[in-house]
Amino acid sequence: MKSFVTLMLCLLSMTTFAQVHDEITSAMEEFDYDKVINLISPGTKDSLLLSTRIQALKAMNRYPEAIVDLTSLFVKDTTDTKILIDLAECYKLMGSPRQAADYYRKAVSLRPNNKFFRLQYIRSLLNAENFKEARDACHGWLEQDTVSATGYKYLGQAYEGMQDIPNAFFSYNVAYRRDSLDAQTVARIANIFNNNRQFTDAIDVTECYRLSDTTSVDVNRQNAKAYCMLKDYKKAIERYESLKRMGDRSFLTFYYLGISYYGDNWFYGSYDNLKEAYAKNSTDINVLYYYAKSCSRTSWKKEGVEFMEKAVEIATPGDSILERLYKGLAECYGYAGESYKKIEVMNRLYKLNKDYKLFYSIARAYDSNKDYENAIHFYEKFMSLTPKNQRFPYDEEGKIIESATTMYQIAEKRVKKIREEDFFRNGAPDDFFVVPKKIDIKKDTVAGKQ
Repeated sequence: MKSFVTLMLCLLSMTTFAQVHDEITSAMEEFDYDKVINLISPGTKDSLLLSTRIQALKAMNRYPEAIVDLTSLFVKDTTDTKILIDLAECYKLMGSPRQAADYYRKAVSLRPNNKFFRLQYIRSLLNAENFKEARDACHGWLEQDTVSATGYKYLGQAYEGMQDIPNAFFSYNVAYRRDSLDAQTVARIANIFNNNRQFTDAIDVTECYRLSDTTSVDVNRQNAKAYCMLKDYKKAIERYESLKRMGDRSFLTFYYLGISYYGDNWFYGSYDNLKEAYAKNSTDINVLYYYAKSCSRTSWKKEGVEFMEKAVEIATPGDSILERLYKGLAECYGYAGESYKKIEVMNRLYKLNKDYKLFYSIARAYDSNKDYENAIHFYEKFMSLTPKNQRFPYDEEGKIIESATTMYQIAEKRVKKIREEDFFRNGAPDDFFVVPKKIDIKKDTVAGKQ
């Protein structure tokens, strides 16, 4: 009887296990991962069930719990590369590339010829910004595979992260010669060209790539930027609008497209795109500068002043961009009709750069406000500071060019015109007619004889 009961209990246990196993299998097939996790105990000794639980945990983004279960498996077998890769991927998906790299490195040490393990190891090092270790890992890879375009591309990224641009460019160049259709390599070469102001070279390498593929976002961004920097604004607009149609909503795309529209004198297009860039980064001085200028050239002149004032506030006193911001602020005040504020800013700008030509602009601002007394004062101040060799237009032989006119001559004519108009409007000043002093002829004659 006792044996019979034991047998029945065993059969019941097996039946229950089979039912649970069927439930787990069904839940996995239905992607019901929460049910799978609940059905499998975290402390199960069954490695197959634990692996299924780990798979479900990863699917539900419960990486810390998956790592706990994976670690328990790893303790049992430290040479199982699948467990190592699962651990690395969990850390990678958690945003911990440094820990991911450690497990990829262990996998590489167990299987040094596995290209996938090595690729993931180097990528994790680059993502962790451990560029020196990434460089060393790339050299180790290239010792085994000297023709790998990918190895040289990652080596270039490592050098670029170390700010070693010459070696980065050399590495990218080798990678490019081995695979000229790798979009990432082309984009990084073009980026170095753009940063070095070699915009024509950037266009050449990206246009060559575009003959085979026009869909790479990274390549098209560098291509568009190069056109923008070369002031080929229409082509830049064409490229950036294409990027937007491809779904590119990045800050830099809106920013450079806004600048391109501004350069092409379509200020409403500039306003629309710089507004998007501003929404993504409201403290970027360059965005504020161009956004303010586009506002001032459209219907939002008051906002233009506000944004430029904000840019000036953000800039530090010793910032090299401050001079440009003052010029922009003066321009915004001018478009907003606030002439005296414009004059105030130009006076501050003169204290900064000591450019005597600002007095001409100040004079014109007073002139437009019909404040002729101050206008004459600043015209004359400008004229007095103008070097003699710049007052009149001269040709190479030193002869005056009759068809040309300098700012000095314009100021001189304007001062004369203002005074003439004032004379006819108000009459001669009190001291215009000077009465000669009486001369004592007799006294002077006697004095001469003596």
